[in-house]
Amino acid sequence: MIYKIKDEYLEVTNCCREFEEYIFKRFSQFDTNMNKNTNNYLKFNETSVEIKLKGNYKILKNRIIKTDIYPIINNVIAYLINDENNMFMHSMVVSKENKGILIVGEFGQGKSTLAKEFVRNGYEINSTDQTWLKFKENNLYQKLGSIFDIENGKIKILEKKQYKKETKINKIIKIIGLCDDGKTQVSINNNKQYIIKDLAPFCYWNYIMPLFTDNEELYNTNIFVKSFLNKIDERKILNFDVRGDKRKIVKEIEEI
Repeated sequence: MIYKIKDEYLEVTNCCREFEEYIFKRFSQFDTNMNKNTNNYLKFNETSVEIKLKGNYKILKNRIIKTDIYPIINNVIAYLINDENNMFMHSMVVSKENKGILIVGEFGQGKSTLAKEFVRNGYEINSTDQTWLKFKENNLYQKLGSIFDIENGKIKILEKKQYKKETKINKIIKIIGLCDDGKTQVSINNNKQYIIKDLAPFCYWNYIMPLFTDNEELYNTNIFVKSFLNKIDERKILNFDVRGDKRKIVKEIEEI
């Protein structure tokens, strides 16, 4: 398959049949064009993974294991997207009335749980895991969202009108921890340096995450992180650190 990712085309091939569906689903939010020629490729072979992006070639030797597929694919996508105005971030986006909220947090910390609570309060989900963010005219937008949601233990695919919606972000939430009926705290963070430090790990995780397939480093996606995050205007986008009961958090966020 050949996918269009920002201004580049990427050919993805796979010889590991056991991971066939898993690999290609990770690219399914991007448009395809089988008539385009490209020098960029990602090849999952039986005993290696070969990557060539913008003339830069890497090979990960040994047989791929499933837990390495996720960071490899997201590293490739981020390398093609990231620049001073675009960033591929580990995050979710919810929106209501064209006002978007970006939700970040460590793996398993409750992004999906909090997003579902927003849905119960009239929001829709626009990105479920990895979000392509773009600055346009000094405003931050979701350019493209990821599409896999979990509902009642089953995979649900977002509709195109949700994940392709250019949602303007006016609030950013960083989850410290969720606990039903626990003490709830919603704090506004308006310190630019702290905002950058808080959000940076969700931009470059796919570069620093260790791979078990090989000791080869992936592409450095950290190059533009600071310059991108420095564009966030804390006067226009409210930044929150939250902990506690998801219902109280959503209520307080809505009131601010």
